[in-house]
Amino acid sequence: MRVMLMVFPTRTHIYSMTPIGWALAAAGHEVRFVGPCNPQEVDSYLETGLDTMWFGPELDIARHRKLSVEGDNAMQGSYLISETRPERYTEDYIRTTYDMWTEVFRWSTPVALVDELVRFARQWQPDLVIWDPIVYAGPLVAKAVGAAHMRFLYAADQTARLGLQYLDLMDRLNPDPRPDSFVDWMSEMLGRYGCEYDESLRFGMATIDPSPACVRYDLDVNYIPVGFVPVNRPMALPRWVVEKPERPRVMLTLGVSNRQVLGQEETSVADLLDGLAELDIEVIATLNASQLASVKHVPDNVRAMDFVPMNEVLASCSAIVHQGGGATIGNAVVNAVPQVIVPGTTWSERASALALEKRGNGLTLDLEDVSPQTVRDKVARMLDEPSFRECAIEVQQEMLATQTTHDIVSLLEKKIAANR
Repeated sequence: MRVMLMVFPTRTHIYSMTPIGWALAAAGHEVRFVGPCNPQEVDSYLETGLDTMWFGPELDIARHRKLSVEGDNAMQGSYLISETRPERYTEDYIRTTYDMWTEVFRWSTPVALVDELVRFARQWQPDLVIWDPIVYAGPLVAKAVGAAHMRFLYAADQTARLGLQYLDLMDRLNPDPRPDSFVDWMSEMLGRYGCEYDESLRFGMATIDPSPACVRYDLDVNYIPVGFVPVNRPMALPRWVVEKPERPRVMLTLGVSNRQVLGQEETSVADLLDGLAELDIEVIATLNASQLASVKHVPDNVRAMDFVPMNEVLASCSAIVHQGGGATIGNAVVNAVPQVIVPGTTWSERASALALEKRGNGLTLDLEDVSPQTVRDKVARMLDEPSFRECAIEVQQEMLATQTTHDIVSLLEKKIAANR
């Protein structure tokens, strides 16, 4: 069986999809990453050990960011996909956000890329395409060559949440709905290859989801839950990582997504560090020189490093403070670490933070509320109240009881056989 993996070319997305590639390769299948080259992320692909082939024009995300326009767009302004307040889900919000994200999908799936991929796929004949929810080249190529195709989530399913909101809105506006920008674009693309649109292309024939159950939306989507597998950049482990800390250890990380997609942090690094400085704890902060540029003094209880192996460090942590990215949540859940989340605005950060808080193993600190005092109070509460750790262990056990990437290989094989 031949499998194509198509992913948005940033480290977090690449690492998130890698475990399903490993599982399929271990079962004897031929697995290959295919897609545009991001020159900043070549090593991330190579570190997975899976074959990689580049197609289409380069996708240098940093360069595109510098060319972005001011005002409302998918990453800034009044129509963010990360919105969680039901009262903000107006007709205007749903329509505009849906159309904006159709443009993101169009941007990440240029015609030149899909043309090259279809030519290669007709030669290579993949049986399965596993695709990132931002990369609609996946279902387009699969449809063109008759392959099975499935999405693989890297965080909570915002694509389906927004898409189903839009479809529900159109149903309520019947009989005079507005044209569907996503369907129109997909139909136009498919016409190039003699194919027609069908609704399986919107969310895939199935959706593989490694998120904790408490974070998953209750949507009419064919989800295949799977256990999260931590993947970190390979490196030699410093000895301190595996030694028991003398004081409670707290990790601070703001991930790499904001730096890559937005080019800046959405919160004050100085306020976070000042708040943690007031506690009798050891802080492991994954912060680089640019993130520390505005910090006058790194507190004595902070070990600031550009990179640490998150999964291994979290094994000795009592809490983590982070921005709400899916991979960070997964690493924390696997290690039963309670989470203080300062949610970013690029995807599902706030929705996930609120879900974890409701479950009992997280606390949310909104961006506008960040100060040294609020950071100190949230982390102190998490360390003082045993219920957070107890609940984190429960969520960890739920994740460990979920079928593994190895377990679902036979399921994927059956779906591929049925598609043939």
